[in-house]
Amino acid sequence: MQEKFEKLFYEFVPQETHWGDWCHSPQAYFRGDRDMPGAGLNVGFQVFKKPVRLETEPHFHREDEYLVFLGAQLPDVFSGWDAEVHFYMGPKLDQMEKVVITEPTIIHLPKGWWHSPLDFVRVDKPLIFQAVMQSGRAGLVKYVERDDTGEKQYLYFGDECEADCVLEPGKKCSYCGTCFANPDKVPPRPYHFVPWTVVNEDGVTSYTDTGAYDPEKAPDSTKCVVTPTNPSKPYSDATVLKAPKPALSEEVRKNVLAVPKEKTAWGDWCPSPQAYFRGETYMEGATYHVGFQIFAGANDTEDTHFHQGAEEYIFFMGANPMDFFDFDAEIEMTFGDDPEHMESKIITKPTVVRIPANVWHCPIKFRKMNKPVMFQAAFMSGTWGTIVSRPAEPGKGGNGFFQSDKTYVYMGDNVRFCRFDKTKRCNICGKCFGNIQIPETK
Repeated sequence: MQEKFEKLFYEFVPQETHWGDWCHSPQAYFRGDRDMPGAGLNVGFQVFKKPVRLETEPHFHREDEYLVFLGAQLPDVFSGWDAEVHFYMGPKLDQMEKVVITEPTIIHLPKGWWHSPLDFVRVDKPLIFQAVMQSGRAGLVKYVERDDTGEKQYLYFGDECEADCVLEPGKKCSYCGTCFANPDKVPPRPYHFVPWTVVNEDGVTSYTDTGAYDPEKAPDSTKCVVTPTNPSKPYSDATVLKAPKPALSEEVRKNVLAVPKEKTAWGDWCPSPQAYFRGETYMEGATYHVGFQIFAGANDTEDTHFHQGAEEYIFFMGANPMDFFDFDAEIEMTFGDDPEHMESKIITKPTVVRIPANVWHCPIKFRKMNKPVMFQAAFMSGTWGTIVSRPAEPGKGGNGFFQSDKTYVYMGDNVRFCRFDKTKRCNICGKCFGNIQIPETK
């Protein structure tokens, strides 16, 4: 494979961490530009097993961020949910609101929005947590007041600073978590954090009965499509509550989505239900589009195509959240300069593949599927769409300068309708795909 395509592959390295027994180790993490020069995405695959309070002080980022909370029981991330999480967010520091998460949820944090603390108050079953930063470098800003001068400052912390380890001078931070688990060993800071407020704080510390989540009440995909007749997104209807959740303002509420439960019919190779965040189809203003699918058998996905104007990152992970590195499959990934000149690479380990805009790729051929694979196609735009090449019909290849023997066809969320009912927008249920059978390579 050409070097320009070869450099778009990154094999995950197990990261043994020391955050505490609440965080499963090893973790899998893609640290964007650090791991793949030029990458524009940071994302982790973490599993939380016990209660913990993260990022006790609010901060904001210069880029959009998405937080994903799922039950760590694959493929059904809904029935495996048994937890309660409290989160604080808002467009300004003094306008943050308390969000209570009691079901699989995705949150959009527009760039510049203040957020945190993130408090996992009850974790009776493990959770998959993903913090998705739409940037090649992670960075955050906090508001502090200096102890010596009383001056208030916005302090930046991030990869660009190449932060030093707070426990070992001269060593660079590796996100190992040792300082988090041993706060008494961290040297005192020359500042304190400026006090912050919550506009809908109610003092309730627990909202749910243990095990009260009802996966049958999870919103299905048809109830989450943004249409003129259905402008709202669901926030809380899958749990028996001890107390009502704090009411959210419209500005905050539209950025909190109970993950739709998608009952699909792709075939035995792709178990149902699926969890998917279909960008602007589910959340107005979204800039991200991603799925959490489990592939359990051999299959081919997608015709050769490219995406215009947005990058895509495709993740191939083991389907056991307690060991994403438990991987036993062979997957052929295809790249090329045009559909007639494609090259392929065989993937045999947990891997992320970066697909720059306008680069031809696919099909992806899943073979030797000895163990299921978690497949994530993460698209850096709120509207997903592909462009494929087809032979031009006689007399329809254009004229003069525009004459061509090919036609380029666009298919996307914003223009695709159901093949069985032309009045309904396609929700990618898979019924038209059929239960195809592809023999595995021996």
